[in-house]
Amino acid sequence: GDQSVNNNPVGRLKRVFGGPPTASALGPTPVKEQDIDKVSRKKMNLVRQKINQAYEALTVHFRRVSEDERDGMENAAAAEDQDSVDSESIVDACEIKRRVTYCSTVRLKTVQSVKKAREFMDKIYPQLFEYAVIVGLNPKTDDPGYEPYVIHKFPQTAKSNVSVPKFCFPDAEEFRPGSAAALSESYSFVLTNIDGGRLFGYCRRIQLLSEIEARRCKSLDHAQEMIAASFGRPMPKAGKVCHIRSLDDKGEMETIFLERPTDCRLTNVNYESLLSYLGTEKLIKVFASMLMERRLILCSRHLSILTQTIHALAALLYPFHWQHVYIPILPADMLDVCAAPTPFIIGILQSHLARVTSMDLEDVIIVDLDKKQVLRSAGDEMTLLPKKVQRALKTALNMCKIDSDAQSSQWLMVSEAFLRMFVETVGHFGQYISTQQDGTKTFQREQFMLGTPSKGIRQFLEWFTETQMFELFITMQLERQSWGNLFMSRLHEYKSQPESSHKGIGRRVKNIGKAIKTKLKEAT
Repeated sequence: GDQSVNNNPVGRLKRVFGGPPTASALGPTPVKEQDIDKVSRKKMNLVRQKINQAYEALTVHFRRVSEDERDGMENAAAAEDQDSVDSESIVDACEIKRRVTYCSTVRLKTVQSVKKAREFMDKIYPQLFEYAVIVGLNPKTDDPGYEPYVIHKFPQTAKSNVSVPKFCFPDAEEFRPGSAAALSESYSFVLTNIDGGRLFGYCRRIQLLSEIEARRCKSLDHAQEMIAASFGRPMPKAGKVCHIRSLDDKGEMETIFLERPTDCRLTNVNYESLLSYLGTEKLIKVFASMLMERRLILCSRHLSILTQTIHALAALLYPFHWQHVYIPILPADMLDVCAAPTPFIIGILQSHLARVTSMDLEDVIIVDLDKKQVLRSAGDEMTLLPKKVQRALKTALNMCKIDSDAQSSQWLMVSEAFLRMFVETVGHFGQYISTQQDGTKTFQREQFMLGTPSKGIRQFLEWFTETQMFELFITMQLERQSWGNLFMSRLHEYKSQPESSHKGIGRRVKNIGKAIKTKLKEAT
């Protein structure tokens, strides 16, 4: 098998190497078209209705209200009911202090590396891709297994990262021709250099003989022509289109249009893999750990499962971004990275799990995707998010299992459920950005945390506002840089909803949750 690797952060040049991605016989199916800009209004409205049902119980209590509005509640019993429900979220003050200390320590240790990364991105020339290589395998002479090597590189003068071949074949040691792992599949990887820059690689693993037979009309010359035509082209600005002209198989000129998304939100993400390989409870645990910027290791036998799941997890953080070590596939000779003291999200092959678990690992969450098991955890994951937030997320995610309308839009339900969670918890940030007389903007953190009537949310914000991802989010807002157009759109939609539509519905949503639990039991 050979590899075609295309360093393309936009992910639009996948078509250069042939048809749609395939997957191994035991791996996941190829990701479907999941572009939120192409979702019909009817489907979007249906999903919003489902998400609203799941979050209705939250809205009364989490929506920012004034003291006068609180005094105007229908009766004292209603207020007492809301407080009793929210009291489930209250965590011991010492534990909150410990979380604040952890997050602030991580932020202070990594602030320089994040600053370097931003400076690096400002200096580089943004282009579609830096180089493309074909990587093959040579059998080792002394040991079993194979050694990856570069067959062809374009342009030949490009300085390529020496680690790229290893990331193309992280399973080289146990690779066996004819096995399920040898079948054609696609996946991606990310490398981080000392300057803080990230190298995004897209891998298309193919069996040459079968692919040539199946795609007689596709020639290597055509692929090389397309690569040459697109090399050096500047990365289009957000929402803009790049035109690439080259000769097709018939010798005629063709034009390919590559459109860059208008938003920083990750596109072409397989959100459905999260429910398939994690399930509702474990997904919420892992998500909460990521918000805490902890160390996370996921393992699987299949490269595609690892990359799809890890990229989907990173996408759930939108409008925030993971600012630390991020390696969806870690080669065998780099497993020592798993013992690093800094936060990370790392994917490893199942065959490497024993070596990793034998290391002296501290505060690491390890998840086996094939078995849907959390092998190691901190133990407090289900207390990181307020109970009512978890309840709303569970309700929305469980709808995907028993609601036919939600099932048909599962990826959209998953992404919108977590996006709504951020709208509910941090959506009031804009009210606490003030402009000084000299024009500079400041963020009033303490007032922001007190801006919600929910005690559980206030405790959550105490430590979450200390994280690196939150600080960068606020920094971008203060610098007036575009950061999450979709998030701002959802925030506007949420604020424009009449508050009268959210009153007196707590018990009704509890009934919805009970109905879903009943259907889930019947399904099992």
